[in-house]
Amino acid sequence: MPGKVQAATVAAARTVGRSVRRYPVTTVVVLLVLVTSVVGVVLRVSHGITPSHFGPLRVFAASTGLLALVATIVGVVVLLGASERLMGPWRTVTAFVVTTVVGTGLGALTAFLDPDGRPIGSLLLGRATSFDPWTAMVGTIVTASAFAGPLWRRRIRVNAFAVVAALLLYAGHVSDLYAAFAALVGWGLGTMLRSGPARIGWVRSSHRETRVLLGTVVLVSAVGPVIALVSRARVGLLAPLAAVVGAGPVTPVRGCHADGAVDTCLRGLLDYRATDPWTLLLAVAPLLVLVVGGLGLFRGSRFAVWLVVAVDLVTAIAAAVTYSAVPGRVQQLHASENLVVVDLSIAASIVVPLATALVLVVLRRSFTVLPSRRRIATFAVVVLAAAAVIVVVVLVTAASSPQRVPDPFRLVIAVLGPLSPVTFWDRLPAMDPALRFVLGVSGPLLWTVIALAAIRPTGAAPHALDTDEVGMDRARARALLEAAGGDTFGWMTTWQGNAYWFAADGRAGVAFRRNGRVAVTVGGPFGWPDARDRAMTEFARYCDDNGWTAVFYGIEATAAEHLTGQGWATLPVAEDADFDPRTWTTTGKKKQDVRTSVNKAKREGITALWSSWQDLPVATTRQIEAISEEWVSERELPEMGFTLGGIDEMRDPAVRTLVALDAAGTVLAVTSWLPTFREGRVVGWTLDVMRRTAAAPNGVMEFLVASAADRMREDGVERLSLSAAPLASSGDAPPSSDGVQNLLDLVGGVLEPVYGFRSLLRFKAKFGPDLHPLVLAYPDPVALPSIGIAVVRAYLPDLSLRQAVALVRGRG
Repeated sequence: MPGKVQAATVAAARTVGRSVRRYPVTTVVVLLVLVTSVVGVVLRVSHGITPSHFGPLRVFAASTGLLALVATIVGVVVLLGASERLMGPWRTVTAFVVTTVVGTGLGALTAFLDPDGRPIGSLLLGRATSFDPWTAMVGTIVTASAFAGPLWRRRIRVNAFAVVAALLLYAGHVSDLYAAFAALVGWGLGTMLRSGPARIGWVRSSHRETRVLLGTVVLVSAVGPVIALVSRARVGLLAPLAAVVGAGPVTPVRGCHADGAVDTCLRGLLDYRATDPWTLLLAVAPLLVLVVGGLGLFRGSRFAVWLVVAVDLVTAIAAAVTYSAVPGRVQQLHASENLVVVDLSIAASIVVPLATALVLVVLRRSFTVLPSRRRIATFAVVVLAAAAVIVVVVLVTAASSPQRVPDPFRLVIAVLGPLSPVTFWDRLPAMDPALRFVLGVSGPLLWTVIALAAIRPTGAAPHALDTDEVGMDRARARALLEAAGGDTFGWMTTWQGNAYWFAADGRAGVAFRRNGRVAVTVGGPFGWPDARDRAMTEFARYCDDNGWTAVFYGIEATAAEHLTGQGWATLPVAEDADFDPRTWTTTGKKKQDVRTSVNKAKREGITALWSSWQDLPVATTRQIEAISEEWVSERELPEMGFTLGGIDEMRDPAVRTLVALDAAGTVLAVTSWLPTFREGRVVGWTLDVMRRTAAAPNGVMEFLVASAADRMREDGVERLSLSAAPLASSGDAPPSSDGVQNLLDLVGGVLEPVYGFRSLLRFKAKFGPDLHPLVLAYPDPVALPSIGIAVVRAYLPDLSLRQAVALVRGRG
């Protein structure tokens, strides 16, 4: 046993030694924080000396308690450790010193900015003068973000600024201001320190990343008022807004009256604090709606967007009424000594919620998940019924009160609860206790009902989005695909954004996307082979009954013969490339490039990992997300969808990923493969996502495809499809004079520099596959212009007019 303990001690010492050598700056800072904090506690207890006497070393002192010390050390290890890993020790030291000195210096200058000669810093941020270790850590990690990839660069900056802004606006301590300036300095310093050309302007993010970032911001905005309500020394610009959220009919705010306001109203809002769990519970009820909305944003819910927008608008209106709508309020507040504070607080309390709502409205197209009408109707009925019941209870209680209520209908505003203007409650102390209680709980109760009712339409709960009508259709389509199979695009029919039609006997179905009056299918019908031809005819009739034009996009030429026999026309749009992995080899002159790439990868120690997303290591999935985000950021156009998947589609448990890893476990490239079923068994895989890092060696994609073929041969898979490059063909198909062909050729040509569809065809030719033409079948040449537009919109639903012009000019 002693030998085992000694071996474990030696192993631990070696691990610590390697960490110290790898992260020297982080190690030194941890020691400084630990030493100065402990010394500060000792000196304060023995001699009454505070950290403010430490001089520059007080930036390391976390002497407010053991929890603060532990949190600071963890922050140093995580944030400075990540910074040192990204940009090295010397740049880390530079960022640590520069952001701290400049950030605190700029914060100190606020004391001289009041036009009336009074120190606005003391008015706005209190009289605290201590430094904070978090100032340096925030500035350093934001500096290091410039050295991260697009995914983590954006995440670090958005999260850092969101947290710093929430603390500054709601708590408003001097250290929060210093951290905010340090973050701004770090942003600029990182750009200066990073070698290589910096990309100027907006860097595009994927829809998934947009959802993550906005969901994070909304959740932080929900926590902000809680921070202010429980803070003992909050003086931030939005601290009064937290009181607007937290006060209401439970507790009247001193100095806020319906017939006017004095400066004590703002003072009262600043001094208001949730002093007991009951008050805090009532105060956070509206914030629960923001939490539900934020979780829904993570899941891409469009309903969550409008829910958060509605809450932000109500919050802004409540703040505006509280501060400005009552006659004489602003003038009397301006007569107080805090002129600048009043102006800034009023502006911030109204502008911040409105700005959040505006950003969500502008970026709403990134949230593509739509709830069923039944869920929306259920939400509306539940909320309206709850509001009606609460209003009736309030009015009945007011009528039954032993004291006469002068204007009982005015109490209806109580349904807004914490967001009702605080000036409506100046007569609250004189009311009957029963009425006061009903008024106190009515608003929070309604907001709680709204939060609970919004869980299903926003998809905030796990699997909530999969139980609406479209979700049930999607589950039905998956079951039919697994039992009977489909064509090249078969598994793509299960993706979000598709609508479904099923034959009356349930033996076949069609997935489609409707743009205007055109319904564009995702490939051909899926289901039992003997039912697919009849399904095409019935689906066309279904579309005609609804006034739509049915267009079968990307179906095999042989399947289209059923339609051409009924007078439909076709034109080529892509080619499916596939081969039988059971007989495929890398021999032959045509496959020389593939053979060379495989041998090179083996020499360099590159391996291929075949797995579902759920079974991949967390470190691997994070690298894949970063690679994908970098790929998206390098494109000047929005993400394409329809028959082109991404990270969200890779997360499907039925999908497989094939990852190229170097000897150190670093992800070099990744591919995803969609299953093809027959009678419940996987008989084929179709290539979907192909992403690689800039540092990946040439030939890594050829290595992955060859590795996939080897794996499928072992599993007895009958077909490996390299998929179809949309809007591209080998040129062997006969030309068409149709206008839609010209439009698709134009779009395919100008998208080539961005997405490389035609280059993808040349890549697939290296494997010697069999080519099968895929066509677009349409019933009426008169509808060709709208058909062409519908197909383009299916791939680029977020294409703006500016981007469309850039496409035509070839600058895409």
